[in-house]
Amino acid sequence: MTIDDTIVAISSPPGAGERGIVRLSGPGAVEILSQVFHTDSRHDFSGGSRSVRCDGALGIGGENVAAAAIVFPDGKSYTGQSLVEIHLPGAPTILGMVVEICLEAGARRAEAGEFTARAFMSGRLDLSQAHGVAGMIAAQTDQQLRAAERLLHGQLGEVALAVREDLADLISLVEGAMDFADEPIEFIDVPTLQTRLRSIRDQLAQTAGAGLRAERWGQLPRVVLAGRPNAGKSSLLNRLCGMDRAINTPIAGTTRDVLSAVVSLGDRECLIMDVAGVMDLRGDSENSIDAQAMRMAAAAAAAADVLLIVIDLAADASLENLTECWQSSDALHVLVGNKSDLATDMQIAEFRRWCSTNAQFNGVVVSAMTGDGCEVLGAEVIRLLTGRGESGADATIALMAEHREALLHALQAMDRAIELAESCDSQLNDADLAATELRIAAAALGMLVGMDQTEDMLGRVFSRFCVGK
Repeated sequence: MTIDDTIVAISSPPGAGERGIVRLSGPGAVEILSQVFHTDSRHDFSGGSRSVRCDGALGIGGENVAAAAIVFPDGKSYTGQSLVEIHLPGAPTILGMVVEICLEAGARRAEAGEFTARAFMSGRLDLSQAHGVAGMIAAQTDQQLRAAERLLHGQLGEVALAVREDLADLISLVEGAMDFADEPIEFIDVPTLQTRLRSIRDQLAQTAGAGLRAERWGQLPRVVLAGRPNAGKSSLLNRLCGMDRAINTPIAGTTRDVLSAVVSLGDRECLIMDVAGVMDLRGDSENSIDAQAMRMAAAAAAAADVLLIVIDLAADASLENLTECWQSSDALHVLVGNKSDLATDMQIAEFRRWCSTNAQFNGVVVSAMTGDGCEVLGAEVIRLLTGRGESGADATIALMAEHREALLHALQAMDRAIELAESCDSQLNDADLAATELRIAAAALGMLVGMDQTEDMLGRVFSRFCVGK
């Protein structure tokens, strides 16, 4: 990856806008600007330690287009190089023509993520902060944006570097104790070593636990309709999405595959999923169609953000037997009493009473046939999704797949080190093995901030960015 030439790209979002930005970075950025940008003001763009802004025009297609140029000097720009931003009307055709005249003046078209790659190569960002830039671009909610911002501001790198310092200190103490085992010098005793190892392990586990799974940012929240056959799940799916998405019959087991539809609930969109009804499969082959349908339903429920357990108010007498099979799911639960148009007042009252005495379930009464209560159900789903998104948001850091993998390797090494430390005697026998595991953990944490990264690895990281970033 070379950083010795000058690159150019459109840096504003795709499509038309009131303003667009074309960005240049590299040693020839200012020279190219002087060739394509014209101004009556006398500005020296080539020197100084502060950014300079100037109004002028670009000659495009025989016409002068009003524009503004901002020049950031070496060491003070986003990329760490001379960087130029040209601000002008955000018509895609005009922006494309500006890129073309910059190419004719000697620039090269930037590759995906190359501006941020140069920021990393020049030391302006560490690798976790570069991931934060990608996270901010991909963020679709305020929570995701805040989590990516924490990553951009270096919170993950700060944790990684602090833990690496602690690990380096422990390694020196352990190796010192082994090197001077015959001397009356106590570098560290076994209980202290064990305590410090557990403390570091807990810190890493807390960081991993506070991570927002960035791999799912592009996915809509998943709301799964579960329950017994003929509870009206398919009818409820059709009602919520406003179309006949699922076949609706009184025959039990009509739904076998997982059906889904994108549904707008208020100002939020989510993916509503209808799965096969829960049934007793005792005596059936595990390879039967019904058994396969149950496995697919269980997998969908395990990945759900909100689980709507649908019951037939007029038929389901025992709610305990139905709800207990979903207790292990991490999803937020709503118990949906369906077919209120067929149920008696006593059955509806009994449903409400049961929900009021089982706080882990929020209860909503609906009729998929008439639509009664469906707006209340939609509002409850949005409330739960919003609450889940904001829960713990102040501590959440956006974690990419590479971050999770590095943290996992570090945690596994720490677990092995703790196990070895617990088997050591007072003379720290076998402590060299524990020190080896500490080095493995430190190397894994170095991956979080870009230490010892190969060029091939860096190429894969920055190729995920859009051009112009």
